[in-house]
Amino acid sequence: MKHYRHGTCLWQRLATAVVAALCAHAACASKLAERIDSIIGDKKMTVGVAAEYADMHFVLNDSVRFPLLSVFKTHVAMAVTARMQMDGISPDSVVHIDKGRLKKDTYSPLRQKHPDSDIDITIAELMRYSVAESDNNACDILIDLAGGIDYVDMYIRSLGVSGFSISETEASMHANRQLCYANWSYPESMLDVLKVVFAPGDTRFALLRGIMLGTSTGRDKIPAGVPEGIAVAHKTGSSDRAGGIKAADNDAGVVMLPGGNCYIVVFIMDSAETDSTNAATIAAITRAVLAEAGCADSAKQ
Repeated sequence: MKHYRHGTCLWQRLATAVVAALCAHAACASKLAERIDSIIGDKKMTVGVAAEYADMHFVLNDSVRFPLLSVFKTHVAMAVTARMQMDGISPDSVVHIDKGRLKKDTYSPLRQKHPDSDIDITIAELMRYSVAESDNNACDILIDLAGGIDYVDMYIRSLGVSGFSISETEASMHANRQLCYANWSYPESMLDVLKVVFAPGDTRFALLRGIMLGTSTGRDKIPAGVPEGIAVAHKTGSSDRAGGIKAADNDAGVVMLPGGNCYIVVFIMDSAETDSTNAATIAAITRAVLAEAGCADSAKQ
């Protein structure tokens, strides 16, 4: 009988501890929602957020289809990686690019470096241009190497990711601005993509991880909200403006905290605010998420 009572007390203590932890996490999530609401305030934009760290999970506007813009270059790089591994091709393999494939009317550091000549370049370097420097020409060449835009969409779905659609190249989006809305994602879907790329112990995307750590665009977005000395791997995406409205201003990344990876996705759609305000909003939401991550760590203790 005494043993039974002792067991009952033990289960009661465990249940109490679990309830206390759940309440602590709920309180942290509530504070995060309040913080983000205060950050967005009356800004003229639609914001989507997905964040995860340890037991903390938060989403905002996860039923809204946000245009990915150049964030989809992450998906493209994943599909190219899969194609190389399937066909036994090394990332150091060299491909020849005729100068006619490098379009002039698009953002392309690659073309700026080689304005009037053909190029011989490794696939790994093409991936770096596409992801770290957001080069549009490099992206479309990689789409061809992967097997086409339909293959990119199909491959990401084969990983168990849903809640997105990828049907357009950089060229097609530049030909018709409205098509930038066709490449869309729910915030949590992009979070799932990041979790695949940075899954502990999975080396399939080691090259892509390293490239994302070296991203040169959007230093005023997620990285601006991260304390100095903490590594950030991320991919940005932004559109031109039409009638003063920016279709998208995005950042999706992984903050490598001592306690593990903190995944953060912030999508901004149809913003009438300035580029600097958009970036500052992403940085502020990042700071709020990291404060929540600290709260989650406290709840575990």
